[in-house]
Amino acid sequence: MPSSQDKRAILERFIVNNKDLENLESKISRFNLFEAIGMVRQEIKHSNFIKFLLDPSEKHRLGDLFLKKLLVSVLGNSEDIPLDSLEVSVSNFSDAEVRREWRNIDLLIYSPSNHFVCTIENKVDSSEGLNQLITYEEVVEKEFSDCKKVFIYLTKEGFTASNTRWLSLSYVTVADLIESVCNERRSILSEDIHVSMRHYVDLIRRHLMSESDIAELCRKIYKQHRQAIELIYEHRPDLRVEIAEFIEELIKKCAQQEHLEKDDSTQRWIRFAPKEWDDLKFQKTCCNWTSSQRILLFEFWNEPQNLQLRLVIGPGSAETKQAIYQRLQQPNIPGLRKTKLKEDSWSQACIMAILTPADYEDGNLEDLQEKIRLFWNKYMSGDMKLIRAAISSLQIL
Repeated sequence: MPSSQDKRAILERFIVNNKDLENLESKISRFNLFEAIGMVRQEIKHSNFIKFLLDPSEKHRLGDLFLKKLLVSVLGNSEDIPLDSLEVSVSNFSDAEVRREWRNIDLLIYSPSNHFVCTIENKVDSSEGLNQLITYEEVVEKEFSDCKKVFIYLTKEGFTASNTRWLSLSYVTVADLIESVCNERRSILSEDIHVSMRHYVDLIRRHLMSESDIAELCRKIYKQHRQAIELIYEHRPDLRVEIAEFIEELIKKCAQQEHLEKDDSTQRWIRFAPKEWDDLKFQKTCCNWTSSQRILLFEFWNEPQNLQLRLVIGPGSAETKQAIYQRLQQPNIPGLRKTKLKEDSWSQACIMAILTPADYEDGNLEDLQEKIRLFWNKYMSGDMKLIRAAISSLQIL
């Protein structure tokens, strides 16, 4: 195992005067609008922007240009298709409707004047579901029986779909098409539309193209500095630990003013309860949970891709648990859920979502902390007061 001095030397070779690393940082440090809104791998957001470019009625001043370019690109090398690229080039698609999530289809393009419909299934990281493409075909065949039909399978690498009727399209091609439109129609594009299209092309090439110059540079750096990268990864910040520490600090800061008492906690479960509940006869009657023996606790449920605040009723007598649960139903408290009130198990009476997997996508700790802080301040001044008042007036003999 390398000594501390050896590890320092490894990191120094990686960081100091590393031209490749400086080059990589310059490429990825440029601001990108779509990275800022967390779009990198979110299929829905990719589909939304592609729909914007495909729709002739949108305010991009391109009319049906991008739609026709995309169709020509896909149809150019295809066989057994209902129309060819020449037909598309000379046709007018200005009446085309572009629908999102119609019958669960990512993108559907319908041109009444051309008796034409095109279905696009978009896959960024996921793969096609069982019989998914067949189901979409059946829906389109039924609803547009008299139309010429084209089915497109859009993926990062232009993978082949399980059904040969679906034509492959890659994000590499999408980026090239958008770039060509930017160059050809620069004079008619407004500055904001031009910048948006350029940023989207940059996003695709940074994150979705395995053979981009950034990907090649990353492989080169990893090959030359593998030890340093693995050492950095070994000591990377743990987002889950950081969130747990942040929540504990929030509770600690307002514990005295808000009369809160922290209970036994872990990285996964951060527990606390209002102090006034300790005066209730039923509160400290739980023998199979925390060392405080409290039966009713608030609990932050801190998972790697999920954060919730739950009000949990611990193991205890059925009569006590039923009385607590019935009292919680009176103030119309948000997050109240149906739960089984078993004596020997935990019952999650209320669940409030704070962070979802989408929030973790970019891994920005400051953004996550701010969202937790906003939730906490709002909850303490609102729903928490309702719950505290309801439970504090509960008397169980």
